[in-house]
Amino acid sequence: MTDGARKRSRSRTGSVIRNTLLNIGAVLGVICIVVALASAFGGITPLVFRSGSMAPEIQAGALAFAKEAPVTDVAVGDIVSVRDSAGTRVTHRVVSVTLSGDKGELVLRGDANEQPDAETYTVTSVDRVFVDVPYVGHALGWARHPAALFLVGASVSGLLLFVFKPRGGTRGGGRRKAARAGTALAVLGLVGIAVPGVPGTSAAFSDTGTMTSGTVVAHTVTSQAQPTCANVDGFLVLGNIARLTWAQVNARYEYTWELRRADNNNLAASGTLGSGIAQGATVTLDISTGLIGTNTNYNVVIRARLVTPNTWVATTTTTTPVRRASIIIIGAAFRCGHA
Repeated sequence: MTDGARKRSRSRTGSVIRNTLLNIGAVLGVICIVVALASAFGGITPLVFRSGSMAPEIQAGALAFAKEAPVTDVAVGDIVSVRDSAGTRVTHRVVSVTLSGDKGELVLRGDANEQPDAETYTVTSVDRVFVDVPYVGHALGWARHPAALFLVGASVSGLLLFVFKPRGGTRGGGRRKAARAGTALAVLGLVGIAVPGVPGTSAAFSDTGTMTSGTVVAHTVTSQAQPTCANVDGFLVLGNIARLTWAQVNARYEYTWELRRADNNNLAASGTLGSGIAQGATVTLDISTGLIGTNTNYNVVIRARLVTPNTWVATTTTTTPVRRASIIIIGAAFRCGHA
């Protein structure tokens, strides 16, 4: 093979790799744009399924969309998303509905569970799931990790250079324009991926057990100590996070957390962590953000509960102030304390 042929071969290989990456970015871009627009203007809540208790109908890692509906419109067989007494979002199928005025008591059960949820949910409205997309939730969940934010920032910078780099000549101009259009969409997608706000839903398992011997022991769930907050820096302003840590109270505990705006108490993000950590070990919660945003104060509210049954919760919570800080809109980061 001549030097010229080798160069052409390497050029074709590079072009295939570049176009593949652009196509992936464009697809993710469309997904993120749809999620953002649906959430902002359609009154639709996107949900990422973190467990498989709704399998095989909805598998873990799926992205679902739900629309708010009054409980009076809910029917047996609907898949709805509500919050339990601990504030954790649960998405299961309706087993029964008992109405009293504009309120209703719902009994829910995951398709993969043999028994209904231990808790009966009293609500006036629900988020009713109307469509789900397998696997997409995994990508959105990964994109919220600090390391992913750094990769997104680097990718956006590189793609912007590719889009706006001057190119001479007219040969292949149509293909280059199409490539640039795809790249622009990929840039939007990468920025969109970095924007948090898609809540996770536990769709928790709730099987029952039979006690054959032993003694029932009363237990009071004890709240964790006030978390320590530390600023952890990423690369420049990319990946800067607020890290909350506290000691595991009991090996049987896990913790639900919520990120709420300080001005209106609106929920921005939530999750569960700590399960399986030994007593006395450090539990770590990293609060991160996307590349674009405005400076806003938030509070992180944390509550302890038993892993099983997770309806046993601490009567008190801890609240830690954090803030979203940005430099000229781009380069948002989370820091400890309010501004």
